[in-house]
Amino acid sequence: MIKPFKMKINYKQLYLDTHNCVLESDYSSGYDFEMSTEYTADSYNVYLCKYVGETTYIADHVYYYTSDLEDVLKEKIQECDKVFCDEEIEDELHIEWEQWCEEEGIIEWDDDNEQYKIAGDEE
Repeated sequence: MIKPFKMKINYKQLYLDTHNCVLESDYSSGYDFEMSTEYTADSYNVYLCKYVGETTYIADHVYYYTSDLEDVLKEKIQECDKVFCDEEIEDELHIEWEQWCEEEGIIEWDDDNEQYKIAGDEE
C-alpha cells in the first residue's frame, strides 16, 4: 500500500491565522502589544511586555525571567491583531507551536495517515 503524501503544516502560521494575529520581530508600527528586550544600567536583560502607549510600571510590565513570557505571548496573540515580539525573546521561548495548535483543537491526529491534519479537513 502506498502511503499518502505527508502535508507539512506551518504550525506557527496556522496558530496566528486562527487567531487573526500578526506576530512580527522587526519593529515598525501599528502594534497592539509589544514584548521587547531592554537592558538595565548594569547590563542585565529585562523583558518589557505592555500595550503600545501604555505607561510602563515595573511591577506590571517588566520581567526578569523569560519563563512567564510564553503565557503572556499566547494570551496576547489570542486577543490582539498585531504583536511585536523581540526575536531574542521568541528564540529564548522555544515555542511548541504544534502543541499550541493541538491544545486548542486547531489540529487533530489522523490515524490513517499517521500525521496531524487541520481539524475539520476531510481528506
